[in-house]
Amino acid sequence: MASKYPTAELIGVVMVQNNSGQYEPKESQLDANAFHSWRVGKHTKGKLGAPGQLFLTENNLIVMLVAIEPLAFKNRHDITPMARFLTTLVPDQVKMQVLTSYQHEKKSVN
Repeated sequence: MASKYPTAELIGVVMVQNNSGQYEPKESQLDANAFHSWRVGKHTKGKLGAPGQLFLTENNLIVMLVAIEPLAFKNRHDITPMARFLTTLVPDQVKMQVLTSYQHEKKSVN
């Protein structure tokens, strides 16, 4: 049997750098479509931190970690793996804006 590794579903929002070099959401309006899922892969580099941390996808998109959800090892193929955790964090103001939008969207879905 193949060796198992820790898995987790990562909810995130794609970010871009503005002219000041600060990261901000790519979408100006954060609705349910702005939040996507990735997962920790077998070859993922770096350490998983907390919401506000940035990570790279396999397509070199920069994503802000919004939430971490449990993911059963057997269900890992349903979600796209990400590539690398970065040590970079977004500014607290941006983090709070994104987290507030995520909580609002999560409540409206449920």
